[in-house]
Amino acid sequence: MSTTRVLSRSLEVEFEVGSNRRGAVSGAGWLYALPHLGFGRVVCIGAPSAATVATLAKSVSVLEVVEPSARARWRIDAQARQAGWAGVRTVVDEASLGAEPTVDLLVVAEGRAGRDVALVAQVMGRLGPGGLAVLPAPVAAAAPRPKGQIPATLELALTPARGEVRAAVPAADHAMRATLRRLGLEGRWVPADRLAARVVQRLPSFLASALGGRGNRAVVIVGGPADVRADVPTYIRDIAADAGRDLSGWGWGVAARGDYDSQKVLVLLRPPSFAEPTGIVKVTRSEVHRARLENEARALDRLAGLPAAAGRAPRPWFSGEHAGRVLLGASFIDGVAFTSRARWQPECPHLADAAGWLTELGAATATPVPAGVVADALLSLLDRYERAYRPTSGELAGLRQRFEAVRRIPEPIPAVLQHGDPGIWNLLIDATGRTVFLDWEAAEPDGLPLWDLLYLVRSYAVATSRRAGVRDRLEAASRHLLDASPLGERIIDLVQGYGARVGLPTAAVEALIYGCWVHRSLKESTRMAPERLADGQFVRLIRRMLAQPDAPTLARLAGSRS
Repeated sequence: MSTTRVLSRSLEVEFEVGSNRRGAVSGAGWLYALPHLGFGRVVCIGAPSAATVATLAKSVSVLEVVEPSARARWRIDAQARQAGWAGVRTVVDEASLGAEPTVDLLVVAEGRAGRDVALVAQVMGRLGPGGLAVLPAPVAAAAPRPKGQIPATLELALTPARGEVRAAVPAADHAMRATLRRLGLEGRWVPADRLAARVVQRLPSFLASALGGRGNRAVVIVGGPADVRADVPTYIRDIAADAGRDLSGWGWGVAARGDYDSQKVLVLLRPPSFAEPTGIVKVTRSEVHRARLENEARALDRLAGLPAAAGRAPRPWFSGEHAGRVLLGASFIDGVAFTSRARWQPECPHLADAAGWLTELGAATATPVPAGVVADALLSLLDRYERAYRPTSGELAGLRQRFEAVRRIPEPIPAVLQHGDPGIWNLLIDATGRTVFLDWEAAEPDGLPLWDLLYLVRSYAVATSRRAGVRDRLEAASRHLLDASPLGERIIDLVQGYGARVGLPTAAVEALIYGCWVHRSLKESTRMAPERLADGQFVRLIRRMLAQPDAPTLARLAGSRS
């Protein structure tokens, strides 16, 4: 039996329907600005948001919430029961806290200025060695310090002005605050109510910001002088130091945006005396998504050794683990979004540059693989597709026939290093005009040829159509991937050029096209509710392709018509 493999990463992943739904993102963005992220016992005075409870519950051994409101306690208790967090409990007052005297982290909910000052002082008196307190600025100003202690403090400016914290920067670092604002990383207010959240998410950023309120929002970190400093958080500095990179005196800022828990927290790094960041650290929000960031670290290491990849991807700096989270430090690429420069025409030079580089990456990493190995991989994906989407017997037979045909191809098929998610939203244009590819978390070390190019041109085609007024994503994609159009002609040229450069047998192209969208539909299923699977944009594209195999562009892409 051959040990040659393709799609080794995808075939090891379980695509669980609905496992990465929008809105499941964690809160407590300020957490990543603390010196460390691992805590045994945390006490919250006042009920935090559900998203903050979720973050803390997954980060600590014991979480106790002091909250006099029975309704608020019921909400947290119900959330903990549903999620299975045995270490979460709510109490009415300080007298009901556990007998264990030591507290590792005290968190005071916002909006409690002038309230519970004495309670805050009492719990701060129970902070153990290395213990920290996170206090809203008004509470920090009012709370008396325990006798005999001279703690250090660090004020963090938070954004947005209300709701979940999406960015935290040392308040005195006005340059980093301006950088996050310029890059759109401050985040915007999203109300807790789901219906209201949907409305706000569709508003322009300036309107959402106005609704979110304006004003200064800050918390103060209180702790020992060895821990609390304006320097880069200790857990990042230590991992960087192990890799020989000294971050002493660097500026920093935390951006914890995102609608999915799989999205990483970003920490920007700026060297002393520099005006802009040169580095960035990605941090996983939980252990569940560690494999994705570990995969990106391996991909960036491999790219760093490829001359063809110079300047096309971030350079890896360091990686490591802290408190169950994975960190990846890399060079910061300061460019403009691809979408701000694209011309949305077939001859767009930026589309040509991006497609050209993916072609060169494929050629530089191509490794011949027996066609039967590729067929097995496609059929394995099809089995998962069948379980998730329950296609009709005709649809299943059409896909299986195409994938089985790959086995009869006499020539080998090249496996390539695959980005895995080269949609236009993951592309930047640097100062030289080159396209830079970000977010290599979905990289395949032994990926299939054409897939990156197909996903790139599909994202470009959809954006082009939507700018022309086509709102439905299926119609937007079909206009150029199936039907005849000038952009469709350009896509055909790009696919043919890729195949010739990489050494791809023409007979494999049709199966690879269908296989690409089967794979994307499996990834999309993790973001969808089971009852909405049939509405997925990729499964609908597959069904239309099967129903219209003679559509002009599709037929020529598949090689069935010249």
